[in-house]
Amino acid sequence: MLIAIGIYFFIFIGFLSKKIFKDDINEKTLVLLSVYFLQPFLTFWGLMIKNIDSNLLLAPTLYLTIIFITLSITFFIAKKFFKDKEERSIVSVTALVGNTGNLGIPLSLALFGEIGVLYTTMINLANIFFIYSVAIFFYANGNYSFKESFFKIIKIPIIWVGMIAIFLNINGIKLDSNVMQILQMGAFTSMVVQLLIFGIYLGKLKFEYFNIKLTSVIVLIKFGILPLIGYLILSSLNIDKIVFKAVLFEIMMPIAVTNVNLVALFGNKAVEVAMLIVVTSLLFIFIVPFVGKIS
Repeated sequence: MLIAIGIYFFIFIGFLSKKIFKDDINEKTLVLLSVYFLQPFLTFWGLMIKNIDSNLLLAPTLYLTIIFITLSITFFIAKKFFKDKEERSIVSVTALVGNTGNLGIPLSLALFGEIGVLYTTMINLANIFFIYSVAIFFYANGNYSFKESFFKIIKIPIIWVGMIAIFLNINGIKLDSNVMQILQMGAFTSMVVQLLIFGIYLGKLKFEYFNIKLTSVIVLIKFGILPLIGYLILSSLNIDKIVFKAVLFEIMMPIAVTNVNLVALFGNKAVEVAMLIVVTSLLFIFIVPFVGKIS
């Protein structure tokens, strides 16, 4: 419980700073700094902590398997119960695009230690591929080409940094302990900044356009259907305990802010999706203390 309070303390600082200083706090600057400079440190450091083995590669594979199985169910729910085309897209993929990076990695460090960062970093890379391929396809209603999605992916620095780190790791190339300490400094800075950004973003939101039906369905998927499918699949396999915890933990992450960006780009229900982020984030607060006890 104390760990959860510590993590959300930084989120609260971001939230409070936005409420007090309002427009003087430029969250876009922090986002650019985080995505293009700090997160690569986190990714590189996270992937160099331990030698990559079959369990490490298994984690993102299981994560995507669970996501795609759930996608078939959410697509059916969206088609069956929602007439609005944009709401169908939101129901289909929004709950599946979790905050595996900004929250998942810092929380995994607090709950599982450095080994947790290694697994959740790999899962986060898998989530990025899902976002800029399948998620974009749904949000754009099929109008976003594969070529455009591909170029979206290759522009993200952590993809390249991740590939380099994986290459070095697989080939047994070790970094000097001093270099690792420098990378760790950047990684820890990235975690704190990401938590601050999340808090700042929450400080911008207003409780408007609360769509009860949409919210109820998303919450059911996020904290009901998705974790259930994940648990059934993971518990049926003979896998390492840390893999079980890391994958289940990451699929339970609240909805990512990226969803708002994509909806704003292709539709007009960004405010509704922003509310979904608030709701799932608030609900997740009560889940965090019990995650470490998952077995």
